[in-house]
Amino acid sequence: MTGRIEADLSGEPPLVRLRGHDVPRPLWYELELLGDAERGRDGSITVQPVSFLQTARRFVDLLLDAGVAFEPSPAVRDLVGRSSRDDRAFAAALTRTDDAGVDLDLEDLLRSGPHEVIRDLRDFQIENLDTLAALAHGADFSVPGAGKTTVAYVLHALQKAGGAVDKLLVVSPLSAYGAWEEDAVEVLDPAPRVERMSGAAVPNADVVLVNYQRLPQSVPALASWASRHRVHLVLDEAHRAKRGVTGEWGRALMVLAPLMVRRDILTGTPAPNHPRDLVALLDFLWPSRRASARIPRAALAKDPPESAVRVVGEAISPFFVRTDKTRLGLPDARVQELPVPMGPLQAAVYEALRDRYAGSLDVDARDRATFARMGQVTMYLLQAASSPRLLRTGYDPGRAYRYPPLEVPAGSRLSTMIERYAEHEVPAKVEAVARIVGANAEEGRKTLVWSNFPDNLHDLREQLASLEPAMVHGGVPSLDEDSAPAGTTTREREIARFRHDGDCKVLLANPAALSEGVSLHRECHDAVYMDRTFNAGQYLQSLDRIHRLGLPQDVVTTATVLTSTGSIDESVNRRLEIKTKRLAAMLADHNLTRLALPDEDDGTVFLDDDRDLEELLAHLGRRP
Repeated sequence: MTGRIEADLSGEPPLVRLRGHDVPRPLWYELELLGDAERGRDGSITVQPVSFLQTARRFVDLLLDAGVAFEPSPAVRDLVGRSSRDDRAFAAALTRTDDAGVDLDLEDLLRSGPHEVIRDLRDFQIENLDTLAALAHGADFSVPGAGKTTVAYVLHALQKAGGAVDKLLVVSPLSAYGAWEEDAVEVLDPAPRVERMSGAAVPNADVVLVNYQRLPQSVPALASWASRHRVHLVLDEAHRAKRGVTGEWGRALMVLAPLMVRRDILTGTPAPNHPRDLVALLDFLWPSRRASARIPRAALAKDPPESAVRVVGEAISPFFVRTDKTRLGLPDARVQELPVPMGPLQAAVYEALRDRYAGSLDVDARDRATFARMGQVTMYLLQAASSPRLLRTGYDPGRAYRYPPLEVPAGSRLSTMIERYAEHEVPAKVEAVARIVGANAEEGRKTLVWSNFPDNLHDLREQLASLEPAMVHGGVPSLDEDSAPAGTTTREREIARFRHDGDCKVLLANPAALSEGVSLHRECHDAVYMDRTFNAGQYLQSLDRIHRLGLPQDVVTTATVLTSTGSIDESVNRRLEIKTKRLAAMLADHNLTRLALPDEDDGTVFLDDDRDLEELLAHLGRRP
C-alpha cells in the first residue's frame, strides 16, 4: 500500500471526515469530487453520510486501484455495515415472491418481548405486518383510516422483541401526536412511554415524537441520540417530505436516515400530484441504493402517459404494502358538489379582480418568481370566490399561507367594493354553510366545516354562535407549543369539546392545523368544504377524518363541496379529479376520495404544478 485514508464520523450533524496520509494528489482530487465533498482547511474532506454511502463503491474501487488503505473508525464501520446489509436486503426484496412473508404468529414472536398486542388486528393489517416484517425497511401506503399507526406499533414491538431496536422515533405532523399517544395505550401492554420533543434535548422515553417544523433544528440532538441507541424511525404522513433534499424537512431526514437501524414510512397519499413525489420517499427508505431508480423514466416526465403511471406501482411493489378503501368494509361515502351562485356584489368583485390579472400574466414564464406570483393570484381568486371580505388588508397570524394581502389603489372602484362589501351582502357560501349546519344540528348531527382561510372560520363562528362552534386553525396553539399557557384555548381542547360536548354542533377547521391524524368518525358524519386549492399534498386526508375504520355499516358519511359558479373553484375541481385518477391508476384503487386539502411543506400552497398554472391562465382567459 502506498498510503492510507482514515475516516471518522463527527460533528453536529455528523459528517464523514476523510484524512489522507501519503495519498497521491490525483486520487485526492478525484475523491474530492465524490458525493458533493468539501475540502477543509486542514486538507481533510468532509461529506454527508448519505452521499458517502451512495458513492462508497466508487470510493473503494478508487482506493484499491491506487493501492491506498482505508481505515474507518468504528462509527463509520457501523455506517458501512448497515449500508451493506441494506444492499443485501434490497436485492432480496426484489426477488421475494408474494408468499414469501414470515407467516406471523404474533403471540409466539412477542412471547419473550417487552410488549403484548392487546388490540384485535384485522386480516389486512396482519397481511401488511407479514410483508413489512420480511423487509429491512418498508412503506405502508394504506388509505387513511386503515390503522397504519397500529401496524407500525406492532411492527416496532416485533423488532424490539427480536433485539433489533430499542427506541422508536416518529416524525409526524402535530395533529397526529394524539393518535400516537392514544394508540400506544390501546395497542400494546405495557404501553410504551411516549413523549413529545419540545426542547433541545431528546426525551428519555420509549417513543419520541417530533414534528416536521421542529425536525431541522433537532437533527444534531437526534443524531447524537441515535449514536447511543438502536433507533427505529417512522415517518408519518410521509408525503410532507416529498420535496426531498430540495426542502428543509427532506434534507434533515436524509441526514438522519443512514443513522437509523430501521426506517418505515406511512402515508395514504404517496404521490399526491405526480409520480415524482415518490422519489424522495424511496430514497429515504434506501438511501444508499437510490431505490427511486425503479420508477420508469417515462412516469417522471412533466405530463406522463397513463400507461407509464400504471406501471409505477408494480415497479416499486417490493417495497410497500397498501390496503385500499374496499378492504376496510366501510359504507360508501356520499360526496356531492353544490353549485353556489355568487351574489351580485360578490360577482362584480370577482370579475373586477379577474380583469385585473387577465392581461398582465406572462403565459410563457415558468421561473420560480412567476410561479410564486401566480400562486398569489390563485389565492386572491379563491378568496373572492369564497368571501370578498377576505381581500381586505390586514395581518392575520392564524393564516396558513404566506402571501401578502391584496393591494388595491385607494379610492378605486375595486377598493370601494371590497371595503364596503360586508355592509351590503353576506357571502353566498357563508349562507350555504349556515343552512347545512343548521339543518344537521336540528337533526342532532354534528358538522365539520373546512376552509383554508381563518377569516372565513371567524365569520362562521359569529353566524353559528348559537351552535357553540369549536374552531381550529394556525392561530389556535397546540399543547406542544410554548404559546399555550394553562387554561387557554388550544387545538386539543377545541377538538375534545367538539367530540364530547353535546351543545357543540360544529367544528370549524383549517386544513393546515387539522388535516391529518385526527379521528372524528365516532362523533361526526357530515363535512362541508367552503374552498379547496390546486395542491393535493394532503389529498384524501380530509374526508377520512370522519370516514375511517370502525365506522358502523348503517352510517352514511356525507361531504358537500361548495363551488362558486363561474369561478376558479370549477378549475380546481377539474385539476383535482385528474390528480385523483392518476393516483388511483398508480395504486390500483378506484375508490379514492375526490377531495383535496393543501400541503404545508411549501408556502405556495395555492398552486402546485405547471398544469395547474395552465388551468389558471385558461380561467383568466375565459368569459361567461
